[in-house]
Amino acid sequence: MFSKIGHFEISVDGDLVLLWASPEFNLEAAQEYAVAMETIIDRMPPTFGVLTRFDAPPIVGPDVEASVKETAQHRAQRGMVAVAFVIPTADHGGLSIAKAQWDRIYRPIGVPHAIFSDVESARPWLREQIQSAREKRGSAG
Repeated sequence: MFSKIGHFEISVDGDLVLLWASPEFNLEAAQEYAVAMETIIDRMPPTFGVLTRFDAPPIVGPDVEASVKETAQHRAQRGMVAVAFVIPTADHGGLSIAKAQWDRIYRPIGVPHAIFSDVESARPWLREQIQSAREKRGSAG
């Protein structure tokens, strides 16, 4: 077992999970995050979105990416319908690497995800994704 590298803060705003995470984190931090998210999801409505803020694009190792992919699939099964990433330094060199990692995590499980430079742009997109998912679930039921 290694020491945890990385920090995160989770809060809730209605049907949004608000996450701030440091851009560098290891498997131990990713596993701690997964456990914390399970506790939060227990209190979430059946359809919710995640707004994730980073100060710089995160680039994670293959073990962390695999762990996040597995836990993201579980969160999607529990109602997560979209993820918005807010990175204020949109011109940062690591953004293309982070985007490729998120595509590998979220595209196979059908969870829309997008990158924004500010929260004010991300929230309306997330609200639209949540509303659309609710409408689809309502017409399917």
